[in-house]
Amino acid sequence: MENKREVSILNPYKIEDGLAFVFLQKREKDRKTLPGYFAFFGGGIEEGESSEQALKREIKEELEFDLKDHKFLKRYIFDWIANVYYIKVEEDFESKVKVNEGEYGKFFSEKGIEVEPMIIEGDRIVLKEFYDLLRRNEEI
Repeated sequence: MENKREVSILNPYKIEDGLAFVFLQKREKDRKTLPGYFAFFGGGIEEGESSEQALKREIKEELEFDLKDHKFLKRYIFDWIANVYYIKVEEDFESKVKVNEGEYGKFFSEKGIEVEPMIIEGDRIVLKEFYDLLRRNEEI
């Protein structure tokens, strides 16, 4: 059986005017994998780490943000394994983080995700399920 890369990723979101917006990173143009695409923040799980430990380490490295009150969404199996977490953030989240990986971070509405051609296909699947969860919980 092939070993798949396992990652932990975070989906920060905010509610504004009754709409949910998710915060994604713009990957650098010189990245080996999927350059120029928008993707979640996070990264690989190192030996001996739990998925949550990896998430906290990666988010601290990539956003200089200390995670608390985050929730586990689901474990997805694509060509890689993604442990997806989410957290509701304040409207001024962008001013509280420093993007150290990727060109920049950007909030997207559900419609924005649908029309943006540079979103990783696996991330689209995750985001669709995430928006469905928010609707079921009547957050949007």
